[in-house]
Amino acid sequence: MEWKQKIYRQLQERNKQERDVYAEIVKHYNRLIENYSTLLIRCTDQERDILALRQENSDLQKNSVSLGSLPVNDKIRTLEHDYMKAKDEILTLLRERGDMTKEVISLSRIVKERDEKLYAEENKNQTLTKENTAVKQRLESAEDKLNALQRVNETIHDEFQALQLAYTQMEERQKESDATVAVLRREMTAKIEKKCDAYDQEVIAHDKKLEEDIKKKLDEARNDIMVTTQLKLSSSAVSFKSASMDGKIHLTPAIDSIKVIVPTKAIVKWDCGDNELHAIQFHPSGSLIASGGSDRKIHIWEFNSSNYHVQQVYTLAGNNSTVTAIDFDNENANLILGCSEDFACRVWGLTDQRLRHTLTGHGAKVFCAKFVTATLIASGSQDRTLKLWDLQNRQCVRTLFAGSKCHDLVAHDASGSLISGHFDKKIRFWDARNDSTKCELQLQAAVTSLSINREKQLLLACSRDDTLKLIELRENRVIQTYSHEDFKVASDTVKAVLSPDCKYACAGGSDGSVFIWNIATGKIERVLNKEHSTIINAVAWHPEGRFIASCEKQRRAIIWGE
Repeated sequence: MEWKQKIYRQLQERNKQERDVYAEIVKHYNRLIENYSTLLIRCTDQERDILALRQENSDLQKNSVSLGSLPVNDKIRTLEHDYMKAKDEILTLLRERGDMTKEVISLSRIVKERDEKLYAEENKNQTLTKENTAVKQRLESAEDKLNALQRVNETIHDEFQALQLAYTQMEERQKESDATVAVLRREMTAKIEKKCDAYDQEVIAHDKKLEEDIKKKLDEARNDIMVTTQLKLSSSAVSFKSASMDGKIHLTPAIDSIKVIVPTKAIVKWDCGDNELHAIQFHPSGSLIASGGSDRKIHIWEFNSSNYHVQQVYTLAGNNSTVTAIDFDNENANLILGCSEDFACRVWGLTDQRLRHTLTGHGAKVFCAKFVTATLIASGSQDRTLKLWDLQNRQCVRTLFAGSKCHDLVAHDASGSLISGHFDKKIRFWDARNDSTKCELQLQAAVTSLSINREKQLLLACSRDDTLKLIELRENRVIQTYSHEDFKVASDTVKAVLSPDCKYACAGGSDGSVFIWNIATGKIERVLNKEHSTIINAVAWHPEGRFIASCEKQRRAIIWGE
């Protein structure tokens, strides 16, 4: 509180100085008043004496007139001399009185000015005193707040130290947990690889035995079938080695037999799985349908195109999160590929429903995966990379760094040339000879899906600007854009497809409608609605071109036909 005492001493000093100046003036003023009073009394006495002398002089004059030539006595002379002297003194006193009056007036003016200044200083002093009191109150309030804040700060500091100590302990436990998890992961990986090796050996043995049995049965059947039947069968369909659980043989339709028909109505409706649906795909034969979603399973359904009946034949398990995409092996048609949000891709055999390969290496969700050949797989992920996997060696052979998360991809040729669609609105064309892009095509919005025709000449891209674009792959340019006022792309993974003969394009909208465009005219061919109730995530065209399968987010799947 030293500063308060200092201010108080300064105020006392200034007050003393101001009062001393006024005290001297008041002292002089009082002395002048006393002098003035004394002179006034003397002037009054002198005036009285003058009046008496005048009266006496008048009497003497009268006596002198009456006496005539009598000589003037000494008394008259003395009185005249006194009179003149008194007169001079009166004049002197009058002049002194005038000077004193002027001095009194001047001193009165000075006193008045000093009084006004003293009054102003007193008002200023009162104002400063009030301000000082207010400042003292605010200072006391601030000191109270400061003390409270210091106590709060001490409490927070104590809590911070406690939290920092707890965080340090948790960090140490986290490091221990990470080390334990790393050890467990290595052990689990070793066990899984060991089991996979055992499963692979079993699968190889099983496949070898199955091939021998099939070959034996085919040799026996060939001896019993007529030559004309063999020729007719070979011209209409190609047989492949895949068989479902009931032992039926599925045939892949020949290219010459494809006749695409634009569906007009829903012919089959059913619920797939227990949760959301994200992917649906026809088997190359058209007799099987695969669906996958958030129940972490791939469901295989048998589709009878003659009586429009769908029946589940088996379920493929092994994923640890949502299934995002499905693809079939188009060469031998005996493998199925599924990718998941658990950062992995998996391959199952259709003949024994066993998990053949688990491909791990991505650092985020895997949005798409496709067969390039029967032994080569390409995948795209949210971690902004594409990977090529060799199934024979069960390892990643190439990693392509795109710089943006990949929503879909297609294989341009069997050598490993890929085309990928990304969140940054670009379609990238990758060179099979190195890990760089040959060129990039910029669209107006994020690319959600890609579909390529059988001749690898045309590419259909779906994007978030609610349009489909047809791209000519010789010059890598957009030649047609398809849209509709009701068609809205509400997800980054909505799938659009080309028909087998590349005459139509199909995609699902956010309102549950299926839109079909004519590739040549660019106009809408048909809108299939009033069947789905929520957003359609994926559509698939039947290999023969007669049906379209669609799946909505809420489990419902529909096959459309005539």
